[in-house]
Amino acid sequence: MIQIQMPMPKREATAPSSAIQDRPGEAGFPPAIGATGDRDRIRALAMHVETNFLARLPPDLLYHGPHHTLLDVFPAVDRLCEGEAVAPGDRDMVLAAGLFHDIGFLETYDGNEPVGARIAGETLPGFGFPPPEVSRVRTLILSTAMKEVDGVWRQVPGDDPLARILCDADLDNLGRDDFFGVSATLRRELSNQGRDFTELQWLARQILFVSQQEWFTDTQRRARQAGKEANLAELRRQLSGLL
Repeated sequence: MIQIQMPMPKREATAPSSAIQDRPGEAGFPPAIGATGDRDRIRALAMHVETNFLARLPPDLLYHGPHHTLLDVFPAVDRLCEGEAVAPGDRDMVLAAGLFHDIGFLETYDGNEPVGARIAGETLPGFGFPPPEVSRVRTLILSTAMKEVDGVWRQVPGDDPLARILCDADLDNLGRDDFFGVSATLRRELSNQGRDFTELQWLARQILFVSQQEWFTDTQRRARQAGKEANLAELRRQLSGLL
């Protein structure tokens, strides 16, 4: 069984240098991928993405910075793949999609997913991903885009099990005990984009988003649903204090 011992990092705009490690228990690279997947291919890809793409993300991405990919999404994908008994080849594809899912911020803030998919398509063949896998990874990246459904912005991965894993990993913080710290970085990031909210507006926005969000995998429901409900209750408590 794959075990990932990931320290919970501070929310910083940039990830530490050499965050992708090949030593069990250190942040970034899931230490036991070699037991089931192509360890060398994913390790090489992760280090390349960190050095050539993530390190170049704008420093004002306080939420969507390198730390989100390397310390949140990448290990969460690996954990969910283990829990959902994903085959090794499929695991490689969803891990690759996790690495590229926010790379599009290099070129644009809104609608960044197609850019990330394009960059993945240009990069993955050089790391041994054949055309069918490249196409699947690009589709997975696109699945992380937020879409407005009944007035609420949410991810819509459909029935694709790998897309459902990636979307659950992307919003993993909603059910963690560091949710409020992570949320604060998103608020500051949006402020950097000229999108400011009063405290009342922010809490109402968060309550709507968290209450309407759903986990797409059984593994994530078991791991994060109770924490998400506790975070939602605290959001509502804070909002009631303002009314």
